Amino acid sequence: MRFHFYMTGVCVLSFILSGCSNSSGIPAPTRAVVTGEIKFNDKPIQSGQITFLPTKGPVAMGPVSEGTYRIDWKGGVPIGECKVEILGYEETGKEIIVGAGGKTEKETRQVLPAKYNTESTLSVTVEEGQENQCDFDLK
Repeated sequence: MRFHFYMTGVCVLSFILSGCSNSSGIPAPTRAVVTGEIKFNDKPIQSGQITFLPTKGPVAMGPVSEGTYRIDWKGGVPIGECKVEILGYEETGKEIIVGAGGKTEKETRQVLPAKYNTESTLSVTVEEGQENQCDFDLK
């Protein structure tokens, strides 16, 4: 009887751990940490988002704060050529109502031209085995 409980436990544990692997059988992409600075018209972007769209592998993105970013979640950005899209926000000076009870927050607006986000032609090559520094000085 004890052996039966032991084997049941082993099977359950094996089932749980198998869920941690890539069930498609396709190996996970090799990734690298990417960090950098982003400026627009010689000023750091105070708030925004950067997105890396690799030719092979999943999209990787992260926040931009005070002109800097670091993407290290799940090991970073997939290795290889990536299209880059950048959003940058600035406060308008207005307060907007965002919830019940009159909760407000500062309104922001997107300040970067479409050529850096929805129509981006920016690209980088992420290299394996090192932390990649990818800075953007946008005009």
